[in-house]
Amino acid sequence: MKVKASRNKQIIVRLTADEHQDINDAARALQLNQSDYIRKKILSDDYSQLIDQRDIHTIRMIAIVLPKILIELKDKDLIPEELCDITELVHELKIIVRRLNDEVLKR
Repeated sequence: MKVKASRNKQIIVRLTADEHQDINDAARALQLNQSDYIRKKILSDDYSQLIDQRDIHTIRMIAIVLPKILIELKDKDLIPEELCDITELVHELKIIVRRLNDEVLKR
């Protein structure tokens, strides 16, 4: 309660109806009120707290499936740049999944 007592400053921000709804939806998905959601979004470097667990699971599934797709595509007539792009995407997803796993384990 001490933290709330020290919060005596306000920032007024004008939003469109769509922006307001987006904030409401995002806060609800994370089971936060608007103030806590906005505070976390602005003041936190821990982005994993702002990602819905279902989205983390989806990212993990994509990271699992993409390498399998890449293996299937190796014998196909792909343009070398396309193959390189897919390989880089798989690598980036692996890094993201590792980072998310580390952040989730910290919770």
